[in-house]
Amino acid sequence: MNRHLSSLDFMQSFSSKLDSALQSLTLAQYPPDSRREMRLFPAAEVAALLDVSEAYIRQIVQKEKGPTPEVNGNGRRMYTLEQILELRMTLAENGRKKWMNPRRVFGEACQIISVTNFKGGSSKTSTTVHLAHYLALRGYRVLLLDLDPQASLTSLHGALPTFDPRTDDTFYAAIRFDQPRPTRELIHKTHITGLDVICAGLELTEFETAVALEMRKSGTSFLLRVSQALEQVTDDYDIILMDSAPSLNFLTLSSLTAATGVIIPVPAHMLDVDATGKFLELASSYMQILNDVGASVSWDFARFLITKYEPNDHPQANMAALMRQVFGENLLLNMIIKSTAVADALTWKQSLYEVQRSRFSSPKTYDRAIESLNASNEEIEKLIWTAWGRQ
Repeated sequence: MNRHLSSLDFMQSFSSKLDSALQSLTLAQYPPDSRREMRLFPAAEVAALLDVSEAYIRQIVQKEKGPTPEVNGNGRRMYTLEQILELRMTLAENGRKKWMNPRRVFGEACQIISVTNFKGGSSKTSTTVHLAHYLALRGYRVLLLDLDPQASLTSLHGALPTFDPRTDDTFYAAIRFDQPRPTRELIHKTHITGLDVICAGLELTEFETAVALEMRKSGTSFLLRVSQALEQVTDDYDIILMDSAPSLNFLTLSSLTAATGVIIPVPAHMLDVDATGKFLELASSYMQILNDVGASVSWDFARFLITKYEPNDHPQANMAALMRQVFGENLLLNMIIKSTAVADALTWKQSLYEVQRSRFSSPKTYDRAIESLNASNEEIEKLIWTAWGRQ
């Protein structure tokens, strides 16, 4: 039987067409001469971020001890993220609130957090990017590390200057065995103050082949590649977040070895929970092998996080109750609800923290979504504080 459709022609044809179409769409959103900028923040939101009153911020500005905000046509005072950071540092100097400047101090190690699960669609990338943006808004120095060859996290940060995934500019360049590049050379500044990113691309898949060849010579030494690459830049950051690929491959194992903490996003659906069980079973078998060769891995914390939760869905409520029973205190108390607001923001290649509330046709939908994100992210932030020994 002669089949008429060439697999090579099919893959090459639509790979090229889709790549061209997506590039055109990206250029339309972010032209080469455009400069992506973070939105402005109203005074009320600034006060909430700094945990002070609007009147207190106004008093500081009047005394010329803080930045002068922009006043829009409605008379509202609007601040840039850079000005919020300046305000934060000014307030920290006064010393009235402990940890007003939340950046780590001597004796507190950089937290390296892996967001992982090998079930696709569990909201790993959305969880990672919203956590990163939340932490940057809170004043931390954050590095985002994209470990997924699909590079969704990378694309969410728009057209980064000088980045080309085809020219030795992804994280693979830092972890390859032959002439690795210094990690610092791969870091890109984003439009969000305090947030940098190391990008991903298809060449990350080469790590799997390289490890298979290297294991013949040096056994499990590949497990240290990610941690060795990150050690070069940990002094520059408070928190490093790793977005893993939806698979438990060599790169994911190396990232889990480098991690000080782990977040496992799980939608409250039978298939997702079942797949998570298989992920844990497979991961435990790998961890047993590591223990046997004297390379055991320890973390400050590991937590499960329910994502895409619909409170009025009875089967999901039952599954969430089951997860609570099984995981106990290792399941975060707060859940990320499923929201069209988050979906819309990601369609615009933005997190919900980047989009003005007024852009949504239903502001209450935005309010519910941002409240959910803030609650879960604050809970993770408290885990980081606990790891640092803070009260």
